[in-house]
Amino acid sequence: MITKTKKHQNKKTQLGFTLVEVVVAIGIFSLASVIISTVYFNTNNLHQQTANFQRLQNEGRYLVEKIAREVRAREITYPIDSPPPQNHLEFLKDEFGDQVSIKKINGNLEYMVNDQTAQLNAEDVEVVDLQFYVYPSQGNKWGEDPQSNIQPRVTLLMKLKNKAVNPKHEREITIQTTISSKVYKR
Repeated sequence: MITKTKKHQNKKTQLGFTLVEVVVAIGIFSLASVIISTVYFNTNNLHQQTANFQRLQNEGRYLVEKIAREVRAREITYPIDSPPPQNHLEFLKDEFGDQVSIKKINGNLEYMVNDQTAQLNAEDVEVVDLQFYVYPSQGNKWGEDPQSNIQPRVTLLMKLKNKAVNPKHEREITIQTTISSKVYKR
């Protein structure tokens, strides 16, 4: 009968886990959970930052294309009254009598036709800085002045940033391009 009791005791000890085994298993599970959650949060933060940066790039492309269309199709108002850079760009009236200007007002890029104003940038994008460098800075004298007998061009420098996003995901982008006007009188 003594042998039966020993067999019974051996089976009991083999069926369960020891305290050391449970502690080691919990430690491994905790370590794996911390590593997995860290990777997840870092990936999520990177995704948010990338999405915000792509949003700025897309918005910047749209704004540059809109300004470029206007510069190419219209004649710039001369003389430029202030030294470069200017914070606005004005055009002469076109054949339909429309007076167009582009300027930064309160963090927005405003497009004005006659006295009607429209905001060009999206609500979640702020225009931090907008500068126009117009060359030449005076109008073409129809070939009378060789220095001003140059095809007009505008260099645009624009800085955009996200707004209404988590500050740690906020991004800023600077865009610079030069646009030649198709209106060139000789």
